[in-house]
Amino acid sequence: MLFSKPNNAVGVDIGTSSVKAVQMSRNGGRLRIDHVGYGPVDRSQFNVDPINAQASALSAALRHIPLKQSLVVGDLPGQTVVIRYPRIPEMPADRLAEAVETEAGQNIPYDLNEVYLDYTPLYTVTEGERRLLKVLLVAAKHDVIESRAQIADLANVQYSVLDVDSLALADAAECLGLLHENEEESVALVNLGANATSIHFVKNCVSNFIRDVNWGCKELVQAIARSRRCELVEAERMLLEAATEPEFVAAGAETAETPESVSEGTGAPEGASLLDPLDDELEGLGELDERGAAGEKKEEKPIAELLTQPMHRLVSEIRRSFDYYEQQLYEHPVSRIILSGGVAHLPVLRDTLAEDLGVEQVEVADPASGELALSNSSSINLLREHPAQFMVAVGLAARGVAAL
Repeated sequence: MLFSKPNNAVGVDIGTSSVKAVQMSRNGGRLRIDHVGYGPVDRSQFNVDPINAQASALSAALRHIPLKQSLVVGDLPGQTVVIRYPRIPEMPADRLAEAVETEAGQNIPYDLNEVYLDYTPLYTVTEGERRLLKVLLVAAKHDVIESRAQIADLANVQYSVLDVDSLALADAAECLGLLHENEEESVALVNLGANATSIHFVKNCVSNFIRDVNWGCKELVQAIARSRRCELVEAERMLLEAATEPEFVAAGAETAETPESVSEGTGAPEGASLLDPLDDELEGLGELDERGAAGEKKEEKPIAELLTQPMHRLVSEIRRSFDYYEQQLYEHPVSRIILSGGVAHLPVLRDTLAEDLGVEQVEVADPASGELALSNSSSINLLREHPAQFMVAVGLAARGVAAL
């Protein structure tokens, strides 16, 4: 319990294979990242008791972050909530809550007694002679909130705020100066998770549409593991190493570096993987060798070729989202894509999205780029080495600082 006003905020991003945490404060009018934490989720324990496994990882991530006088902001996975953008007639503020609840009853696929509702007025639009207010409406089922609270309780953490991870991306992008007030520009914030990818369309610095698709970076690793008949950890290493090979790097593009072991004191053990969740084991691998039924060595396909099919699926899902946003919502074509998540740094990913979607500007989010002040804590090295993985945690912390 806080007995005095908090002077900093901690954003906590809980995944199925790791927990990322960022502590942020305001220093001379500028946002500053004070500490960064990381805790791996034990995969074996997660398969049996996910709440305790994630609670242990949360404790590890926060082990070197001082929580005294901190406002803690947790995340809700986008796949577990319902987000809608209803338009309601413009009305006085004292009538808005009732109108939004009525609208929720028509848009939310659950009994309203089963969910927590929250909303934010966005902006007004004119349709004919009517003035309508566009509202961001979020509904989370009680059991989703309760499971998040159980994880925090087991780690002796008390949340002050819960936010949706895809919405936190926009807060992070804004505090990094990646969003601009421009009614003609639509930006897609694409966060590549393990089992799903969220696509958040932002226009004029305002949330405009969100969609989660069933594609995760584990598909890239599994494609390598199946072909090379190796375990996931080894396939992940191949993927990261292949990012530096010539066929993976476009002319003039920076070569991606293979992550080194996490520095001592950051909350992650030596050699811990920082790739986003890879919790599904492969089936049917059989003996881990490279020989066919006749005992002859198989010819190995290049890594880039192995990734063609899963990358095609990702592009197809994102294109569907773009088509809906641009054609059904009558919005301007997406002019920029900002990537975050475990494999966001791979040049092959950026190049494929740029070419197949016809978007010239595809960039990787970097919270350590200079827009935010950074403390001298040794934990900041983790942010510098793997910046795109901490975008959600940065956005959650920024949301918390704004509430101080």
